[in-house]
This record gives sequence, C-alpha cells and structure tokens, in this order.
Amino acid sequence: MRAREFINEGNVDIPACGEDFAEEHMAASPGAVSMPDISNNKSSGSPYKGWRFGIAMAGAPDFPTPPVGAMAGDPLLTCYTDVDMEIIQSARDFTGAGRINKLNKQTSHEIKSVNKASPVKGFKGY
Repeated sequence: MRAREFINEGNVDIPACGEDFAEEHMAASPGAVSMPDISNNKSSGSPYKGWRFGIAMAGAPDFPTPPVGAMAGDPLLTCYTDVDMEIIQSARDFTGAGRINKLNKQTSHEIKSVNKASPVKGFKGY
C-alpha cells in the first residue's frame, strides 16, 4: 500500500450540520451549529483563528476582541543565553523556518512603574 492511498492532504468533506447525524443524536443536541469556515480539518483552516474565536466568545457581546493578538499567531520564544539563540537558529536552519525577529535585548530590566520600596517596615538591629 502506498502512502498516497491513505493520506488525504486536501479538504475533507464534512457534512453540513445535521446532515449525517442520526435523529437521536440531533434530538440530544438542541441548538447545535457548525462553523465550517474555521474548521481545522480543511486546508484553509486555522487553529489560531479557532483559538481567537474561542477568546472572542469569552467576552462577547460586551467586550470586542480583535481577530489577531500582539503576536498574530507567531511563536514567541525567550532566549536567556546565547546558547538558547544558537539552538533556535539551528532549528530554523534545519527546518527552513525563515526569519527571526528580535523584539528586545537579551537582558531583563524593571520598568519605571515598578515599586522598589518595601511595604514592610525594617527591623532595627539586623
């Protein structure tokens, strides 16, 4: 048997909501809906779009949610050392993953709004 005989990389034909469901299943699923345009089983599907849809449902209808977040679905990696960056660059080269955009310096710092004074009164003699 050849792989092309059992691997389907195209769109999967998924029946419309209720089309292939048994009557007893539909009776137990009142108000069931299908969202074929954000399906993960189609070549045009997007797990990120489905995830953002779930985030939007959490705040709907009172809190509008943009279709993309700050990273817009890009992986966010944190490098603490030069070795971490070397690993990322090597993996990128192995897989042809493309560009690496450095977002900031490799050292951390506290922002100006951080309260640096202790809320606890110091002990004398220590």
